[in-house]
Amino acid sequence: MTSDQTPDNELKDHVPPVDPRIEARRNDVRSRRRLRVWITAGIAVVLAAAAFGISQSPLLDVDEIEVIGAPRTGADQILEAAGVEAGAPLLGLDLSGPRKSIAALPWVDQVRSSRTWGGKVTFDVTEREAVAQIPVDEEWALADGQGRVLQVTPTPGNLPVVLFSPVPRPGGWLREAALLLLEASEALIPLQGDDIGAISLENGQVVVDLPGGGKVYWGGRDDPRGKAIALATMLAKVVDADCLERLEKIDLSVPELPSLTPKDACS
Repeated sequence: MTSDQTPDNELKDHVPPVDPRIEARRNDVRSRRRLRVWITAGIAVVLAAAAFGISQSPLLDVDEIEVIGAPRTGADQILEAAGVEAGAPLLGLDLSGPRKSIAALPWVDQVRSSRTWGGKVTFDVTEREAVAQIPVDEEWALADGQGRVLQVTPTPGNLPVVLFSPVPRPGGWLREAALLLLEASEALIPLQGDDIGAISLENGQVVVDLPGGGKVYWGGRDDPRGKAIALATMLAKVVDADCLERLEKIDLSVPELPSLTPKDACS
């Protein structure tokens, strides 16, 4: 060991003693820090417990469930599908599941939901519109323009008749080929009655039966409303019932230039 090196124990011996007042102050600071930590943790626990207690209390319960806009489905069926009951905790209530269950009902198109801190849950439902009726055995299935089967009834209604199969149960979907017929049917709703008969597919083309045995060849999917207007205009000009029965063909492929083919001459 060189002369300029000092043993550790000698260094310790030369460390001046800490003033007791300083040491006491240090200990007091440490104690206060620990106390603040414990107080902060305690407050957090109390607040969490209070929040949980409030969330489970009647103050934040579901008090009222409102259904808007479901005349065909009915509020009772909407509530049953939603599965939300009065008294359920409002905090943490996930409404995505109820919306999905409601949307699965045949007539339902869109569902919006909302809640208020006053305890009110609302389901705002937009329903589908039937555009055609399809004979199924001795019953009639209603379908919307997207091919959704909405309902099966024992008696026919006032919608155009579409011939198509197979027809799934309510809530199911018709095959894509049916969309051609449904588009034509929706456009022809104003003419439903004695002016037109069934709408069907012949070799992939939409054909509308006429009362006298003639046929309307619809053409492509373009401008269905224009074709319906052209058909109505042509039928309005055929005022003679006997002449209507002698119509063989009306071609609406070009709605601006519809063509009429009689079986024989008529006025």
